[in-house]
Amino acid sequence: MKLMTLGSRPDTFFSAGPARSVSTEVATDMQILVDGCLFRLHKFPLLSKCMWLQALCVESGHGGGAVELPAFPGGAEAFEACAKFCYGIAVTIGPHNVVAVRCAAARLGMTEAADRGNLAAKLDAFVSSCLLRRWKDALTVLHSTRRYVALCEELGFTSRCVDAVASLIADPDGNASGAVPASSSSPWWARDISELGIDLYWRVMVVVRAAGTVHGKTMGDALKTYARRWRPIAAKNHYAAERTDGSVANAERAAKIHRLLIEKIVSLLPEGRGAVSCGFLLQLLKAANILGASPASKAELTRRVASQLEDANVSDLLIPAAAPCASGTLYDVESVVAILEEFALRQAAAAAAAGSPDGSPALANRHRRSRSAESAVEFEGARRSTSMAAAAHGAMVRVGRLVDGFLAVLAKDARTPLDKMVAVAEAVPDYARPEHDDLYRAIDTYLRMHPEMDKSSRKKLCRVLNCRKLSEKSSMHAAQNELLPLRVVVQGLRRAASRVATLKMRLEEDDDEDDAGAGDEAFVHRAPAGVARSASSRFTAAGKPKRMLSRLWPRSRTFT
Repeated sequence: MKLMTLGSRPDTFFSAGPARSVSTEVATDMQILVDGCLFRLHKFPLLSKCMWLQALCVESGHGGGAVELPAFPGGAEAFEACAKFCYGIAVTIGPHNVVAVRCAAARLGMTEAADRGNLAAKLDAFVSSCLLRRWKDALTVLHSTRRYVALCEELGFTSRCVDAVASLIADPDGNASGAVPASSSSPWWARDISELGIDLYWRVMVVVRAAGTVHGKTMGDALKTYARRWRPIAAKNHYAAERTDGSVANAERAAKIHRLLIEKIVSLLPEGRGAVSCGFLLQLLKAANILGASPASKAELTRRVASQLEDANVSDLLIPAAAPCASGTLYDVESVVAILEEFALRQAAAAAAAGSPDGSPALANRHRRSRSAESAVEFEGARRSTSMAAAAHGAMVRVGRLVDGFLAVLAKDARTPLDKMVAVAEAVPDYARPEHDDLYRAIDTYLRMHPEMDKSSRKKLCRVLNCRKLSEKSSMHAAQNELLPLRVVVQGLRRAASRVATLKMRLEEDDDEDDAGAGDEAFVHRAPAGVARSASSRFTAAGKPKRMLSRLWPRSRTFT
């Protein structure tokens, strides 16, 4: 920590009760009241360096009475430092008190216009040449400006400190003396600046981002560190204010502050996939829901999440509802649907770009046969387009599995409305689900949680289910599931019968290829054939499916 001493005379100030006086042979002729403390001083040393006191004395016609300085920046301690400077008494200035003394000097008018080499100029030179070039000192000075926001802004002091801290961050060769060593998940400066309030933090990060020397991933890690530092405190204070009797105003004030925290963090999110994780983005969205952040912030988070949704997991999507709704649903399904819709639009755009004439497989093959330089370039473009299309398809399939996992959670909540369940199920295209087993499990769970559902509601829920994409186990379960509409039961039976017929055909092919061991093969052949005929006859009698299925499969109704 860098310190500066102004003046050389010994300290002659002494206290007498609530009064502070200077010990000299000349009687004091001026009294100044600051923050409840009465200073008995002399006009000459003070007025020669303080233009504001000069004007005050002229206006008030000071005749020896006390001059009161209300709301004085830095209080009695800062005023005493200024007074000692006027007397030439030694005063120690460091990063912890320089802002208070500088604001006090500004209020008193201790500028070069009053006297050459005055206090304000000396403090500005010390701050610029020493304190703002050292990491810890610069942060301390910047942090101190929060106590005198208006005056520091007027003096341009805050902007100078912000620029200095941002410069030390952005400059890879900057002086980071005294900084906390970097952790594996955040840059060396992230923890230190996380102690700043959101307004100052935001200003520093804006300048850092504008410099363009800090990588987006580094910016994202720093934002995560800051959110980890303040978001739990914000949520705790928000709920504490809400639960305190007669503190509606306090709750609203706390909510406003905490909303600002989330909105400022969202505005600082770096562009580029992977700069921040999808899980972190969804944590911000959860906090935005709880704290009632602006629609613009929620929309931005929705856009960011959609750009890397395939990296999320089911627990990430469990966004608490902002407020208890009529149905009492625990989760904000609308936000999830909005994310899925944005994701689908992005994937459709990517697929359209990859499926353009220049990227079609046929053209790619034609270019493969060409040896001209132009054709080679076109083929390379087609190859990249095909690769992009494959990546987009893989991402959509991963999201399909994610959605089915989310549906499984929703299905277990008896308060989940049917329309929300259907909206989530339909939010991804059919090709995103190569198989429908997980979707079927979710639907089966929901039906068991809502045994009172009528026929039309069951049909509405099951219309997203494609029995041709069910495994053999799921097909057999669907065929005997009494909760499903008849159409699904029949399709499940058809799927199961088809699998038996396929098995029969394969066995017949094996029998034609190998005549050895006819006795054993005939037994194996005859048994599946009987099963196939039995399944086929039961399928044609689908008018009474429940009775015939009870003979073909066990009576267990639990799907696992």
